[in-house]
Amino acid sequence: MIDPLIREMIGELPSFAPEVTAVIRAEIPRYSIVPEQEHVRDVRVQLHGLLDGLEHGIMPSPGYLRESSRLGAARAAQGLPVEALLGAYHIGYRETWNAMMRHAVGRGQEAVTELAAQVTLFWAWIRELTNAVAVAYEGVVRSELSAQEDRYRRLIEAMATADPADEATVTLARSLGYDPAGEFQAFRGRSGDLPSGSLESFRRYAATVPGVVVAAIHGGALSVLSQGVQDGVILRSLSRAVRTVGQGAGAPRLPLGIGLPRAGLPGAADSFQDADGALSLALRQGGGTVRYSVAWLQASLAEQSRRLGDVLGAGARTAEAHPHLAAAVTAYADHGFVPTAAARALNVHPNTVVYRLDRWTTLTGWNPRTRDGLMRSLLALDLCPAAVRPAAHMPRP
Repeated sequence: MIDPLIREMIGELPSFAPEVTAVIRAEIPRYSIVPEQEHVRDVRVQLHGLLDGLEHGIMPSPGYLRESSRLGAARAAQGLPVEALLGAYHIGYRETWNAMMRHAVGRGQEAVTELAAQVTLFWAWIRELTNAVAVAYEGVVRSELSAQEDRYRRLIEAMATADPADEATVTLARSLGYDPAGEFQAFRGRSGDLPSGSLESFRRYAATVPGVVVAAIHGGALSVLSQGVQDGVILRSLSRAVRTVGQGAGAPRLPLGIGLPRAGLPGAADSFQDADGALSLALRQGGGTVRYSVAWLQASLAEQSRRLGDVLGAGARTAEAHPHLAAAVTAYADHGFVPTAAARALNVHPNTVVYRLDRWTTLTGWNPRTRDGLMRSLLALDLCPAAVRPAAHMPRP
């Protein structure tokens, strides 16, 4: 008695498939992105295959599984979440089973018993088809993510070329959602400072805010290029990602350089150069965030520190050997060039500050009371490694 029932269901598919489709679209609103007629057609094909398999007592054929895979790939390309896709299969099969059971009840207990015996095959179909769909869906998503990652990398690489505003780069920027003539801001860090998984986490957080953010790891560097996003949002998202992946440990001294916001793709390339200089300074200071807009002079010189060693080395060496003298120079500059104010900050006598400034002049040849001497002194202290930076309070004579 079960075969006539199944054949009757197959005959009703022209009216039944649209009904099932309507239920799916009502329960899963995301299916609105799929054209309705296309959806009805696919539901009808899937249900016809199921019913035909039940009638003949067979599992899905390779050809039918390929069709299901095609459907999974198509839904992935349309942007339908995989959970919605798999949910639609379960709704469709639920509605089909319920309809078959109603038919069986109308035919009597023997038909109900025969139909119940098909439940194992019925659910085996669901397992086979949803697995084929999920595998195809994952393949498309993985391929698209790989292609997107490649676009990220190529855009970041283009920022280092001689002409970042060439036609290919403009097209690439547009494909990622940027306005090539808009304002860009670059951020640079080191990939080795990021916990595993934090880049993906950062991308998820950044995707929830208005604007465009591309983040990529390439050549040992973390590169972020934003448009229409406040730099504070980028910093919070990155910090949140690091804390989340690091299970709350965080990375408060994560070295990061922030470039100036600049117009156009050539400006984006310049912003990355800003960020590189700021990162170099951040690394010399032992970590933390450095904004090129604030420390532009030191950041600009940081990458030239090797060449500047012959010019500023005397100050760095003196600071390393006599950090209390370096502390006096810094306090003197930070407190209005007034020895008494510097002395209060260092908790020493004003004469001690005067003595230390004189001693610094003797050892370096730079008088911090003059413009040139003070500039050389402060640059040496800013660019020297963090290990030789002076402490704020040192009980030395």
